[in-house]
Amino acid sequence: MRYALVLLLLLLSPAPAQAADIGGFTLSARAAPVSVLLHTDLIPVPAEPQGEVHLSYTQTELGSGPIGRSLASSLWPGAAVGTGLPQLLGFAYPVQANASHPGGPADESKSGMRATAGAAKTESSAGAKQEVPFLLTADGLASSSMSSVSGSEARSTAVSSAQTLSLLAGLVVLSGVRFESVAVSDGSKGSGTSTFSVAEFTVLGQKFPVKAPDAPPDGLLKALEPLGITLTWPTSATKLEGTAATSKSTGLTLTVDVLALRNKLGLGGILDGVLAPLLPKELVPLLNPLRKMVVIVGDTEAAANASAAAPLTPPDAPAPQAPLAPPPPAADGASPPLPGSPPVAGMTPPKAVTPVATARAKPRSLLDFPGVPALLVLAGLGVAAAGAFGMKSFGTFLLGGAPCPSGHPTGVPDLRNG
Repeated sequence: MRYALVLLLLLLSPAPAQAADIGGFTLSARAAPVSVLLHTDLIPVPAEPQGEVHLSYTQTELGSGPIGRSLASSLWPGAAVGTGLPQLLGFAYPVQANASHPGGPADESKSGMRATAGAAKTESSAGAKQEVPFLLTADGLASSSMSSVSGSEARSTAVSSAQTLSLLAGLVVLSGVRFESVAVSDGSKGSGTSTFSVAEFTVLGQKFPVKAPDAPPDGLLKALEPLGITLTWPTSATKLEGTAATSKSTGLTLTVDVLALRNKLGLGGILDGVLAPLLPKELVPLLNPLRKMVVIVGDTEAAANASAAAPLTPPDAPAPQAPLAPPPPAADGASPPLPGSPPVAGMTPPKAVTPVATARAKPRSLLDFPGVPALLVLAGLGVAAAGAFGMKSFGTFLLGGAPCPSGHPTGVPDLRNG
């Protein structure tokens, strides 16, 4: 009896709501574990920064069509250089792997880089050890970007991580860095999450464990100040607008004042006082190649927007018509054909007769002109008679006002008598 009651309740309970099928969609994701922005006076570029490079960079795009594209680069110089070289120099930037749909290739792999693209999913991944002498050494760098669509949702995911990041020949070391951004749209609403974590900082050999994810450790900012380094803590947020969602994590930003750092390290006197006089004037600026360097650790962004598929509507049904009254019987007693029935051989179908109003005309007087009042008719006749009489009198005055000396009759001659 108990099992029968449970089965009855399961049968009577409403089915769980299901998301609507996805119609149009737009997806994008990008991730970069480390980005370095260079500010220098050596490159005559009117924009700031004058140079940029993104380590282990990945990016994906997927839209209705479907049209997909994915990119992976272990050393990405930005879109201006990475995609602009074919137009400027006639060849593509070599340190990248690309995939696209439907044009292809669907899959491309290079050392530390891979990109794939299909009708329902685009994905890219990159990771390799990076080293720039005296500036940066990164170990365990990895990033992945993915955009995919299924029957019930469209999703974008961007993940970046760094096991160890050493700046300025080990003066500042970061470890255990991970950022992730996810954006989802099911055609009716958008949702997403964005998180980050940093395990530990080391400044001049002193360790600063990160205990709270939303604020830097105590004493860290003061330890960085003598080196001319300012720190901006990461932020993450998700923006929802109807069916669209955008999740973004702005990475941890380290701004290095290179000119202040070299003076604090005692390098200013050696470069400016010893080496500068030995070099030609044109080469002196090379001793100070950088004015400022900005290092961004763990930048990710994911965006998703989708619309529900329009339901299939049946063809328009004809409007219902009122039933027609049966026609009266024919004079010979035979039943007339029903409307819409096929003609019968040997019989001429009756002609269609236009109904005419049968109201009897009312008796009218002689002065009752259709649409003209009788008083207006009488007034018109009177004016016409007065005008005729006046014209006759005026003619008599002009032509017959005095007798003829010869005895001939005066007035207007009768032209009808020849």
